[in-house]
Amino acid sequence: MGREMHDMKKNVFMFTFRCLVILLLPVLLAGCAGIAKGVAQAVLEKKETSKADTRQCYVRGRPFEGLETFLGEEENDTSELGAKRPDLKVLMVHGMGSHQPGYSARMAENLARALSLNRVQEQYKELTLSRPHDPERELGNLRISRFLNDDGTRSMIFYELTWYSIIEREKQSLSFDNSEEYAFRRATVNRMLKEFVNDTVPDVLMYNGTSQEKIQSAVAQSLCWMMAREWEDLPGTGADYCDPLRENVHKNLDDRFVFITHSLGSRIVVDTMQYLATLAQSDPRMSACADALKHKKFTVFMLSNQLPLLQLGRPVPEITGQIAAICSPTGPRSAERLLGELKLVAFSDPNDLFSYPLPPRFLDEYLDSRICPTLTNVILNVAPVNDLFGLGDMANPMSAHISYDNDSRVIGLIARGIGSPDTDPKVKECCTWIETVPEKQ
Repeated sequence: MGREMHDMKKNVFMFTFRCLVILLLPVLLAGCAGIAKGVAQAVLEKKETSKADTRQCYVRGRPFEGLETFLGEEENDTSELGAKRPDLKVLMVHGMGSHQPGYSARMAENLARALSLNRVQEQYKELTLSRPHDPERELGNLRISRFLNDDGTRSMIFYELTWYSIIEREKQSLSFDNSEEYAFRRATVNRMLKEFVNDTVPDVLMYNGTSQEKIQSAVAQSLCWMMAREWEDLPGTGADYCDPLRENVHKNLDDRFVFITHSLGSRIVVDTMQYLATLAQSDPRMSACADALKHKKFTVFMLSNQLPLLQLGRPVPEITGQIAAICSPTGPRSAERLLGELKLVAFSDPNDLFSYPLPPRFLDEYLDSRICPTLTNVILNVAPVNDLFGLGDMANPMSAHISYDNDSRVIGLIARGIGSPDTDPKVKECCTWIETVPEKQ
């Protein structure tokens, strides 16, 4: 009888524990929005110091250059005599949830360390963005830092866009739901879940609604400042806008432009690049810029990529399925191209509930062929997989969603790319790369 009672208690405990783990999974994701991790996360993040790192890393797609390649480039053969060395300019764009200026510090510092840029300008520059036709309406914050090597011959200018303020005020209309007037009526776990929903889901709805144009304008203004001014010529602080017609941005297109995005940020940047390229081609005043963009290559490192999820319910672009015909130099429709190339490097953790790899057909079916997209998928575990007391293997989904900026393989891939002799040693050791071969034109 005692044995049966013991087994019954054990079964009840195990059932209760499993239910608790399942219920707490979404709560752990709330860490992306700043909610406390809790006891369950501590269990999921337990250290396994006695075991080797068994996290997987699988790279499939085209080879791509890292930031190191751009830092080491000399002037193009077509550059005028005495022209400046091209600058490396990196723009970080955040995704869902509350973000404040400075959110990208860990990413920027890890990249600087990987690139041996161990000096930084003492004062960063910080602009409150607006638009030429609407200078009174704020479009978020652009914080700009400059990292250098010892003798100042190599530098990375890092631009951090915080667009959250565009939607912050409107999101306050849901703040009543987090107040004690309503929140105290909820069970503890449900209360945390509701806070998570209120802090993240509205961002997607608002971007797909009335805030889309303003958020894309924030990215466009950031890119305009990147193209228009050198570090020394940028305003130090205050509210300002960049007028592409006034600045003649095409003159600085020899610089190297890289985007790093997180979650919703990937959708925002891809949409904005397509919009800007189309706008430049349709405006006669921007003809010089449009011609330059047709030969310009951009790279987008998409952390916790969400393009497949965020494509649902959206119309497909005007021109799809024509990448080969448009993007080949000898293609029958090559005159229609808008960009030289948009390299998409999609990072996803299989245990991140909010990220997705990109199927190869996604580019042809859902992206405008005129931006000439190419694809590399990086599927890796940024969160360790642990055994939950015999209940099965499990990774912390919160860590799987937000820990890309502190993973040495992710930093190595962004810093040094893949497919060249300069590939980071950690990437060579830990990642399997399968190169894809494009169809013959």
